[in-house]
Amino acid sequence: MAFDFSDLTLTDADIVAEGGERWIYCSELYPSFVFKKQKPPQSRDLKNNLKGNSMKMFPSLADRIVRKEYKAYVDCCLSANRNLEDIPVSRLYGFAQSSIGIVQVAEKVSLDGESLGPTLASIYRDGRLTEGRLKLLNEFVQLLLDWEMPTNDISAANIVLGMRGGQEKFLAVDGFGDIHVVPVRTYFQKSRKHQLRYRMTKVARSLGIHFDPERFAFGLSDLV
Repeated sequence: MAFDFSDLTLTDADIVAEGGERWIYCSELYPSFVFKKQKPPQSRDLKNNLKGNSMKMFPSLADRIVRKEYKAYVDCCLSANRNLEDIPVSRLYGFAQSSIGIVQVAEKVSLDGESLGPTLASIYRDGRLTEGRLKLLNEFVQLLLDWEMPTNDISAANIVLGMRGGQEKFLAVDGFGDIHVVPVRTYFQKSRKHQLRYRMTKVARSLGIHFDPERFAFGLSDLV
């Protein structure tokens, strides 16, 4: 089914989530999608470092992460000799004109088809990280490796549980793509694995669970 989004009207009341670089909107007219709007530099909490100062001087850099995200997604789709249903990130559908300007269109990761799915952080906090879901989390990590998806700041806040193909899956809704000036993660498996190992170790520490960096697997202790 094709969508032209010609009647896409978004307001502050439609914001369902917010990150450092984007506002996330949902629309009742298009319940299968989320719409991401890049924040202008003046609306971001820019640090007094190379990245922050560069964005202040060159506002066009505000869209850099989107370009890198799409490159990683497209590269994976084009090189994959596997079912696209298994890609371990939210699907990206391009861009649309809206009442607030150009927005990204992405898959809504949801358990019920209506509301956003729970983050890994909220699942753990609420005591819902069962052994079965931990197995799904380990499958997600393995798929990131298998799909050779470069990552940057994947965390427990942007790993989301949703339904795809009638099954629960953990998917990354943000934090993928090679944002380095020299894109070593794009071309070198060793660099991708090193970054993913680092990010998953941080995820484990934030939740208070164990991550085995050799097996790329989270531990099963102290779970319901």
